[in-house]
Amino acid sequence: MDRDSLCWEDVEEGQTLPSFTYELSLLRLVAFVRASGLYDYVHFDGDYARAAGARDAFISTPHVAGLFGRLLTDWSGPEAEIRSLTFSMLTQSCTNDVLTVGGRVGRRYRGEDGAYLVDLVDLNIGHALAPHAATATATMSLPSRSGEKARLLDAGRAGEAEPSVADVPDFARPFLGKSRPGGSLPARPLTKEDIHLWCEALEDWNPLYWDEAYAASSRHGGIVAPPTGMFFGAGSAVGLGVGYLKPGERVPDSVRQGLTGLPLLQSLRQGFAQAGALVTPPDCSEIAVVQAVSRFFAPLRPGDTARGELRMKRCSQRKATKLGEGYFITTERAFYNQRNELVRTQDFTVLHYRV
Repeated sequence: MDRDSLCWEDVEEGQTLPSFTYELSLLRLVAFVRASGLYDYVHFDGDYARAAGARDAFISTPHVAGLFGRLLTDWSGPEAEIRSLTFSMLTQSCTNDVLTVGGRVGRRYRGEDGAYLVDLVDLNIGHALAPHAATATATMSLPSRSGEKARLLDAGRAGEAEPSVADVPDFARPFLGKSRPGGSLPARPLTKEDIHLWCEALEDWNPLYWDEAYAASSRHGGIVAPPTGMFFGAGSAVGLGVGYLKPGERVPDSVRQGLTGLPLLQSLRQGFAQAGALVTPPDCSEIAVVQAVSRFFAPLRPGDTARGELRMKRCSQRKATKLGEGYFITTERAFYNQRNELVRTQDFTVLHYRV
């Protein structure tokens, strides 16, 4: 990417962002699984994905976020900041689909904190079978020729409406609005190599993420992770059946029971789904993320760890979908680094369904 950054004054409302193509080869799917540590079978195992109702192994939520993030910073240059990204996955992008990623500028304006902001609209990932497989909007802060910096704003979440129990299924009502610890991303200190694997899988060569000399001279003073980066890290696959023979690791119950093949994977994945939610709907063992809303506050740096908190915000009644019948549950995940700084919040709306 160009290391020169756009200035806010040079952006025109309605201008088109330079698009790029990205072949979703099995190699890239596997490379991204390795980079993120998200070893969910539907993202690399075609047989399992088809058994779960999909066309083939398909792109993961953080993979989609990473492609949109690359689009934005390829256009803006490295000195811009992504403040928020909201995207919906309308259908799956699967193995060997050739993706086209693009969008345009919406509004250009000043923020409450004095920041020079741009809204990006009509962000889109499409392929031959689905011209709109994923759509998104985003807000970015760009540098200004004035040199004026934004003021610090409270990164808290005050002012949110309390969740309503109206139309919430009985099984979900005790959990509505409740919080619990939600895992660590990353649990172990983040490394430069972790960040570089992310760059390789996405072909995202923003110099802030990998070029030590450039990053040292930037406002960050060193390498940072992409804001959309999710780093489950080494050991993240134990619950999905890889690495449990390591001394000290807990062997999954389904392995102890002697399950093999597809029944084993289905049982392991059900446990994986339960670990990422406050409640699992009855008789709904499969999951699919349909929308993600992310807000970014502080970057992760090499050496950082992050702890998570989960809070359930909404749960629909049982609905029929093309994947199967199930429930749409929206859960907020908030991540804090070891200095207790808010790194990001993410609202994931997930379909819990039965094939």
